[in-house]
Amino acid sequence: MQIQTFVLGDIKSNCYVVYEDRRAFMVDPGFDSDQVINFIEHHHLSLEAIYITHGHYDHCGGVRLLKERYLPVVYAPADDTVWFEETPYNRLGHVVPIDHKVNDGDEIKLIGKTFKVIATPGHSAGGTCLYRGDLLFAGDTLFYQSIGRTDLPFADMHTLYGSIKRLYQLLPDETKVLPGHGRPTTIGHEKQYNPFVKG
Repeated sequence: MQIQTFVLGDIKSNCYVVYEDRRAFMVDPGFDSDQVINFIEHHHLSLEAIYITHGHYDHCGGVRLLKERYLPVVYAPADDTVWFEETPYNRLGHVVPIDHKVNDGDEIKLIGKTFKVIATPGHSAGGTCLYRGDLLFAGDTLFYQSIGRTDLPFADMHTLYGSIKRLYQLLPDETKVLPGHGRPTTIGHEKQYNPFVKG
C-alpha cells in the first residue's frame, strides 16, 4: 500500500491518495484537484472511494468534481452533516455528495482493506480519524506538536482534548499520524512533545 500526499489550496490542506495494484482511495480532497487528477490518470488508478474526515470545506471542496469524474463511493461522518448540505455553514455553494455516513467504531473496506472509524469530535462536532494497523489519518484532530482549531462553529476545546487523550490510550506509540495540515508525526511523539495535550 502506497500513499501520495498533496498539499491543496491556500489553506494548504493535506489530501492523501492511497493505492495498491491500481486500486485507490482518497482522504480529504480539498480544492485544486488538478494535480490529484493528473496523478490518478498518470498512474492509471481506479479511484474507488473517498473518505472525508470532517465537514470543513478545505477537506471536501473537491469531492463533487471527483465524484462526477470517477464515481467513487463517498464516506463522511454522520455528525458533520450540517457542513455537507445546503446550510449557512456550507461555504461551497453546493451540496457535497455523500453515499455513506459513518459513526464511531464503524469498519469500512477501502481497496480491499479494513479501516476503522474513530470519532474525534472537538475541531468539528463530527470529526473523525481513519485507522488501520500502524496508520492514522487524523484530519484536523491532531497535528505535529499542535491540535485543531476550536474557534469555529460546533467546535469545543475540552471535547477535542478528550478526543486526543482517547487516541493516546487506544493507539500504539509507533502509530504514524497523517494530519490534515502539516508534516506527519507519531502518537508517541505527540504524547511526549505536544504542548496542548500530553500523554
